[in-house]
Amino acid sequence: MRTSTHPPPARARRVRACVAAASASYALFAAATPSKSVFVETAQAAPEAPSASATRGLSDDQARRILPRADLSGLTDEQRAQFLEVAGDVFDYAGCRDTLAKCLAPSVQDVHALRMAELVKALIVEGNSTSRVIEAVENYYASFDASKRQSFKTNDCPVLGDAKAPVVIVEFSDYQCPHCAVAAKPLRDVVMQTDKGQARLCSKYFPLNGHPRARIAAACAEYARRHGKFWQMHELLFAHQDELDDDNLRSFARQLGLDGAQMLKEAYGGRFDGVIDAQQQEGVNARVQATPTLFVNGRQHVLPVTLQFLQRSVQDEVEWQQNRAFVYDGRNGGEKKG
Repeated sequence: MRTSTHPPPARARRVRACVAAASASYALFAAATPSKSVFVETAQAAPEAPSASATRGLSDDQARRILPRADLSGLTDEQRAQFLEVAGDVFDYAGCRDTLAKCLAPSVQDVHALRMAELVKALIVEGNSTSRVIEAVENYYASFDASKRQSFKTNDCPVLGDAKAPVVIVEFSDYQCPHCAVAAKPLRDVVMQTDKGQARLCSKYFPLNGHPRARIAAACAEYARRHGKFWQMHELLFAHQDELDDDNLRSFARQLGLDGAQMLKEAYGGRFDGVIDAQQQEGVNARVQATPTLFVNGRQHVLPVTLQFLQRSVQDEVEWQQNRAFVYDGRNGGEKKG
């Protein structure tokens, strides 16, 4: 969830007419559910993948026979059936260049298919619908396209993590945004613990009009940055985001050994307006509409802002930078580049 400046526009999901010709694996699934046929005739006689809604679920044993390379442990029977439906619809964007289901066949050696399967599994565990999982996976891989990446300054923001890390996470944040407060810990953890040395965080101000104390809080954070205490102030502001009146802001400054009266004088005097305005305009130029909005080496992070999805995004980015391992051409764009 993110805090938005306005309700996001409705997005209609593209629906495929059919999936590529079903493999023998689907025949196994059909045999396991004799009460309902899983094949649908099309004009080209190409059957579709079985719909999770048309089945009673998929047992672990059935799943192992159909997709032996996929680890579907921990899923319910219904979730395994949902996984199969998604896998028959989305494409693997690495070396296999076919549906994820076919790329998980025993004879296929595409390593990234296993990582993609873990992404689908994680999104299903989050409780997303089949259509939402497909949309999220497609949007995620589409974001790696170089033409969709944004360019940001990284010398005007406080940086957390190894300054030489190859992956830069740029975050546009608002100190009164509850989702930004929740995101603070996983962002810190990914750059300071799980992916230390691989990723660094660049925090930028994006105070929303609907949050009356967000801008003055950003100015106080900038004051703290110029006195070497940004991240300490950053954490205090999020920990007390419902208590951002002047008295509390002065108290936060004192806790950090800063002059609270001077901080507010400079903040209200507009000393930091230039930095805040410039970063906010940078976000507007990148079509930021809500907070928190993250960019990983310029590509928008479209997955949930939790540690496991941030780790995936960082690790996939490292793989992509090293190997250009996958490029998304769209559902109907023909052959995928590897």
